[in-house]
Amino acid sequence: MRRRRKFREMAPALTGRLASLVLASACFAPVLAAAPKVPPTNAPGPSAAAAGRKEKKQPGDALFSTNGVWPLRIEISRVNLEALRRDARKYVPATVTVGETVYKDVAVHLKGAAGSFRGVDDKPALTLNFDKFTPSQKFFGLGKIHLNNSVQDRSYMTELICGQMFREAGVPTPRAAHALVQLNDRKLGLYVLKEGFEKEFLGQHFKQTGGNLYDGGFLREITEPLERDGGDGPNDRADLKALAAAAQERDTDKRWEKLREVLDVPRFISFMVVENLTWDWDGYVMKKNNYRIYHDPGTGRMTFMPHGLDQMFEDPNAPIFANFNGLVAQAVIKTPQGRMLYRQRYNELFNQVFSLEKLTNQVNELAVRLKPALASANPHAAREFDGQARRMRDLISQRWASVARQLGQAPSGALRFHDGRARLENWARQDAAESARLDQVQDRDGRAMLTIVAQRETTASWRSRITLTEGHYRFEARARAAGIKPLKDEKGEGAGIRISGTEQPRANSLAGDSDWKRLEFEFTVDGGWGEIELVCELRAQAGQVWFARDSLLLTKLK
Repeated sequence: MRRRRKFREMAPALTGRLASLVLASACFAPVLAAAPKVPPTNAPGPSAAAAGRKEKKQPGDALFSTNGVWPLRIEISRVNLEALRRDARKYVPATVTVGETVYKDVAVHLKGAAGSFRGVDDKPALTLNFDKFTPSQKFFGLGKIHLNNSVQDRSYMTELICGQMFREAGVPTPRAAHALVQLNDRKLGLYVLKEGFEKEFLGQHFKQTGGNLYDGGFLREITEPLERDGGDGPNDRADLKALAAAAQERDTDKRWEKLREVLDVPRFISFMVVENLTWDWDGYVMKKNNYRIYHDPGTGRMTFMPHGLDQMFEDPNAPIFANFNGLVAQAVIKTPQGRMLYRQRYNELFNQVFSLEKLTNQVNELAVRLKPALASANPHAAREFDGQARRMRDLISQRWASVARQLGQAPSGALRFHDGRARLENWARQDAAESARLDQVQDRDGRAMLTIVAQRETTASWRSRITLTEGHYRFEARARAAGIKPLKDEKGEGAGIRISGTEQPRANSLAGDSDWKRLEFEFTVDGGWGEIELVCELRAQAGQVWFARDSLLLTKLK
């Protein structure tokens, strides 16, 4: 027991040293003097790893098994470019050349959501549909591919790394590669090339490919009319309605049984775990976004699949039980069976798919491969790329350390309560930058205060991270304000208290001049235990707030 405890105490330091060694090795890794050898059109078949994954060759194997960067030239007429300027989502014909192979009448349109969309005269993300205008035409056996501009992932790596983690966990996820793209006479630069959610993709993961495939769209729940991307099933959304009904069953035992009838529960729990491991905050589990659902006619059950893996590992210290905002995720985790299986599967997948050495080595290999390709199109981007690769290694190392610590310590590190209440300590500054001043001071009576002064528009905060067992809690504080000109968004207004990582807005608020006022924020911890970040904040253009240290308390209500 002493050895285990000693190891847990040393784990963060050891991980930091390991990350430093990885970083140092990458800095001295040889950099290719010229662009990597471009794979020919008749690229070799699947690698040994791919062959081990599937006994027979699959469409796209040659495309995704290469270690190179594909050259793609896309030619679109002036008339059709103008059509894309008017309607970016409407397909226009194009000619696509890869090596010596020319594909004519390829349907092309622009893609991307609020953060990633770019116009055709910028660096657009593109969908290429090879068999829409020419039904028999395939691209390495695939009917559709996507070219992601990766503007939200300057490392160009997370689609490959995280997609592989999902697939190793048994969750169907599109494969990815890289391409250097030229549009007419303009070099667009490096792209992430992904396979589409087509029948060729479904055939790799399901025995039957004729089921309904739904696009989760932008911030849409399964209770909303999701777009059906394909499928031979009824178009009445009966499969989605059955899933929603099961998820909304109030009795937890009945809910669990109903979910098992209409949802591939083992796959969904693996989906939940990997979304948390990689901190896919913009996915279904946490934000009801970026997902697909397939209704497998062979089993009658629904399978969730991730999409848009370009903002990953952003909060490496995030709790492993947190932010279950998707309806189905909530329904599963709020049953005793779901909580138990989630925790069990989390331990399994952390060991199976989150190998720190493997992932950081993969970052190093991708860095060597991609930097020359970036330099050939954009020398400035190539100069910044070392920092992006270093950042990705650091985030992965920090996430690994955080998860290892949480799995090893919880719930023994949970906050201790006396008579149902606990005093909150260990407050740290966050988000201050130069927009606010945060200090710990004493008033004239010697009482300790946490203060935030807005020096210009700010969302500064004091934060404390704690571990809690399952239950319902009330976070409370006493605060006063002077001259606060509040800002308001989906998290709250002016000065107040809340917890991080929830879509529940805070109702408590201080603005203008206010004498001492009691603030409260209630929340629930599911899943046996959870790591929670408490927030005392100021969202304002000007003003100051004082939080009394001795009033920062947590009460366990049940």
